[in-house]
Amino acid sequence: MLTILFVICTPSETKKVLKGTFFVSDAGCSHGGFEYNAEWNATLSVSGKEGILTLELAIGLGDALKKHEYNITDFIMDSEKISMKIDGKETVLEFVKEDKIWNGQYNNHYIASWGSDAPSEEIIGKISPTTFPGLEPHFYVELRLKESP
Repeated sequence: MLTILFVICTPSETKKVLKGTFFVSDAGCSHGGFEYNAEWNATLSVSGKEGILTLELAIGLGDALKKHEYNITDFIMDSEKISMKIDGKETVLEFVKEDKIWNGQYNNHYIASWGSDAPSEEIIGKISPTTFPGLEPHFYVELRLKESP
């Protein structure tokens, strides 16, 4: 009797942790603000194509966010961009070698930013304030992430 055994090996899922910040301004652009500016520490932990984005208030006049953990699906990262869905909403962060919005403070970060009154040079990738319950649709939002060492 001949027995054949097949062993199926699946590649281990790649685990990544990216850290950075999530900035919000009610002005609709990066600099300014009429009543509300805030920044959260951001941690993105992914295994394979799924993970969690956690936001923890670092500075601001209160916490406008109604939730602080977001499900990540369809995560893909390469040297030019990160694409993923945050709670089902498509988000794209582009790799920014030279940060021109904040005078180089976020050089070599993956960044997505959008605001209703933001000039074209402040629109990077794809992100929406409506992804984050508690934020108004006209707010400026900027998610900046960098791979942890």
